Amino acid sequence: MKKLLQLTTLFITMLFMISCGSDSGGPNPEVTSIQPENGPSGTSVTIVGKGFRPKGDMSVTFGSSAASLISVTEDQIQTEVPEGLSEGSASVEVSVEGVSVSGPSFMVEAKAPGISAVEPDSGTVGTEVTINGMNFSGSASDIAIVFNGTDAPVHSASGDQLVTEVPQGATDGPIKVTVKEKFTTGPDFDVITDGVLEVITQSSGDDQDPDGYSVAVDGSSGKSIDINDKIYYKDLQKGSYNLALSGIAQNCSVSDKNPRSISISAGDTTSTSFDIECQTVINDRIAFQSNRGSVADIYLMDPDGADQQALTNDPATDYLPQISYSGMRVLFSSYRNGNFNLFVVNADGSNIRQVTSSSGETFNGSWAPDDSKIVFADDRSGNGEIYTIASDGSNEQRLTNNSVNEQDPSWSPDGSKIVFVRKRKNAGFDIYTMNPDGSNVNQLTSTNSSDEDPVWSADGSKIAFVSRRDGNDEIYVMNADGSNTQRITNNSASDEYPSWSRDGTEIIFDSDRDGNDEIYKINADGTGSPVNLSNNSANDRFPDWSPVE
Repeated sequence: MKKLLQLTTLFITMLFMISCGSDSGGPNPEVTSIQPENGPSGTSVTIVGKGFRPKGDMSVTFGSSAASLISVTEDQIQTEVPEGLSEGSASVEVSVEGVSVSGPSFMVEAKAPGISAVEPDSGTVGTEVTINGMNFSGSASDIAIVFNGTDAPVHSASGDQLVTEVPQGATDGPIKVTVKEKFTTGPDFDVITDGVLEVITQSSGDDQDPDGYSVAVDGSSGKSIDINDKIYYKDLQKGSYNLALSGIAQNCSVSDKNPRSISISAGDTTSTSFDIECQTVINDRIAFQSNRGSVADIYLMDPDGADQQALTNDPATDYLPQISYSGMRVLFSSYRNGNFNLFVVNADGSNIRQVTSSSGETFNGSWAPDDSKIVFADDRSGNGEIYTIASDGSNEQRLTNNSVNEQDPSWSPDGSKIVFVRKRKNAGFDIYTMNPDGSNVNQLTSTNSSDEDPVWSADGSKIAFVSRRDGNDEIYVMNADGSNTQRITNNSASDEYPSWSRDGTEIIFDSDRDGNDEIYKINADGTGSPVNLSNNSANDRFPDWSPVE
């Protein structure tokens, strides 16, 4: 009996050991959950269950792809979604010691896109932009590209590169790429909406303005620019602008439109050139008549008598020159068409053209301050009358209408008055002023002799004139209202046709005091001795000092 008991105990022990060895001593594996249940390849996944073997024969698969085991306990496996899986549902299977069990499916998603570079990183609307990165798609329909909130087209697509363009209405900001609902944000893109304006000045000709010019965009404060220069306006928004060049000397003109319309394109440099042609100016020179040639012509000389040169050269008589306020032209009377009419010549002696076509004798012309008009005397009506005419010979208007002679008109520097002389019946002339339309006639002098050849000082405050009130022709000066008359010359000869220096300190005139007519200069207050400027054996007369300094 004791022996039988021992055999029974041994049998039970062996049976137990056999039973334990056949199943490794534990239950079959079981998967209760996976976390997370979705994600791209490489996602870390925790599988929760039981019956796992930390040191046993184990494997995990997602679909048909084996996954790596990161850590294992009896009730938890840490793994990750293997690479190369197609998007969609993938079954998760755990195998323990040859026993396999399936868990919940894992939804494999595409990896989130990433942007590594954007080229270029700035540009105008329509600029082609290449986006380099990862986890894009070869199908453009899977992709959305946005420039700071503005949708952009997808021109081409691959897994690592997209080609788009800057959309209309885009503003500065980040680029966002969305691939199948997953997105990434790249660097800021600078949308160029402005351009650059290049302004060039090219000046040619004589007497160019050394002070340069001023350029203004849409009436803004001007920028200084030299006569041959280049300046830039940056950051001008795309659109049309009005560009104007100012500060142009009266003897210079722009060959093309000024002001002009300029169209600015974003991202581009628009260039425009102002070509300025400048004419010769008679600057601080004296014009006069001389018969040192075969006939009387118009000459020019410096204020000290140097550099005497002929301006005209014609078989007919030219006399009574008047330099325009701009210094660009000289007005004179000439007998070129059989009687005296007014002509104009450029300061360099070119382009002589006739201004008046009178049947009478036209003489004593004077320029308006803006060179647009000429006032003159003409005897076509039977006696001298005062007229105005545009400098191109148009729009002639008669200002006076009297039975006595009126002559010697001179336009004031501010353009508000014309001084002239009117003959008294059976007597000499007196000096008057009137408005440029002939109104508001005002008498300045009244003597028993004759006052003639009135001419304004440069500042309009005084009038120089010729008077015989002391027995012979002498030069006098008075205030513009006729007061404070002063005698400037005192000689037994005839002194006539005064003209002021630009600064008002000197007066030139013609005189025969040395035996023939010459041009002299004297201080405007009469001090000092007159200086012979022309000093020629010929007769030199009718001087006019340029109003241009």
